[in-house]
Amino acid sequence: MVLSEAVLRRTIPDHQAMAGQLRHLLDMTALPNLSLRVLPFTAGPPLASETGTFVLLDFPQAFGRASTEPTTVYLENITGALYLDKPAEVAAYDRVWADLETLAADEAASEKVIRAIIEERA
Repeated sequence: MVLSEAVLRRTIPDHQAMAGQLRHLLDMTALPNLSLRVLPFTAGPPLASETGTFVLLDFPQAFGRASTEPTTVYLENITGALYLDKPAEVAAYDRVWADLETLAADEAASEKVIRAIIEERA
């Protein structure tokens, strides 16, 4: 997962709750199936600024005669959700994800950013 630094720094009135949410994010990074990286302000606008939030869904190889589900892009908005699975659509979002991976801080640096934000709010 890549989170914008702006999302992490947006304050809410309850500073204790905000610090708790940030600590929860740090706790979740201990899970083996989760990688959390921060997109710093200094990275400039990523391609994702044009797409908004999305999830790339990859499915396991099917067994026997069943066909494997194609990689799918999941988009959610205020009135519903959209699933894109055409190769050109998936390729476009793959490019956006690759851009995010290039621009985002690594996991250790991301953890430092989150801890610094917690300290700033204390």
